[in-house]
Amino acid sequence: MSTENSAVRLLTDAAGFGHTLLPQDVVLRTASRDDVDSALADLAIVDVDWQGRASWALSDVAESEELLADGLAQLAAENRLAVVAGPDPAGRRLALARATGAGVPTVVLDEAHRVGLDETLGAVEDLPEDAVLVLSLDNALPLAHGVTGAVALDVAASGVCPVLVGDSERDDRALGVQRAAVASGRWVATSPDDRSLVVVPTASPDEALVRIGQLLSTSIPRAFGHAASDVVVAVVEPSGPVGVEPVRTALEGSGAEVVALSELGDRLSPAAVLVLPGATTAAVTRASVYAGLRTGRDHVSVVHGFGSDAAGLVEVVASTTDRPRRTRLAALLHD
Repeated sequence: MSTENSAVRLLTDAAGFGHTLLPQDVVLRTASRDDVDSALADLAIVDVDWQGRASWALSDVAESEELLADGLAQLAAENRLAVVAGPDPAGRRLALARATGAGVPTVVLDEAHRVGLDETLGAVEDLPEDAVLVLSLDNALPLAHGVTGAVALDVAASGVCPVLVGDSERDDRALGVQRAAVASGRWVATSPDDRSLVVVPTASPDEALVRIGQLLSTSIPRAFGHAASDVVVAVVEPSGPVGVEPVRTALEGSGAEVVALSELGDRLSPAAVLVLPGATTAAVTRASVYAGLRTGRDHVSVVHGFGSDAAGLVEVVASTTDRPRRTRLAALLHD
């Protein structure tokens, strides 16, 4: 069926944000009843239940979710499924090695916040006999746009398998302290003498653009010896007065890379500038702030418009995470 059908298009768009279904009343507020009836008749969408609410899902997504639930439940029953979480990949590997012991074969889906239904289903189907399937992730990071479902988080929430906590080395730098604090829902004051983290409040978008330029041309090279070409400027809100294009224009010729934070993936640069607008939006969450703080290895400058006391930033970190995703996997694992 063509995605010109409004119901199919809505569910397809929702799948790109990780939802495997939408409640029927939500669909009917946007899609026409005729398109819904047509999609149901053509088996493009199917009825599903979600937390007691009548819902619809794309047929192929619903089938993948059910097949995956069956496969994962079987692995869990055989003690061949685990989730390992923590900020440090090496620490996660160590925790896994301690838990499984020597000689136990494992297939690890690393950075599992970016692994969706179909990729996980493929791993289940191809899993060697007696091997353990491991979903490994830093669960404080934002889930990836375009990935259908939130498999690792659903499996962890289901309680059907062990959830291991990876070790991580203590990082007493201001940047390390702030990363750990944000992951736990707090924004804390750090020593201004520790230049691994610099917080730059600005009163306007124009001032923010000027300060970003100063950080790249003077402050970061002076403190760390990193040229602008070693710095990634990660913009949390892709559009708007401190969005990607205005920042790129202001920094033209500097050599710095300017990119939307959501497009950075798991890349790490020697230094980074994290650009936050002065208002809470769907893009500005605890998880996105945490991801920005992880972008720079030696240094991160946070340029924001939340005021000199950063009260708005404190509130964002304390009260937001990624928006909950509508999926059935955790419930299906218990059926």
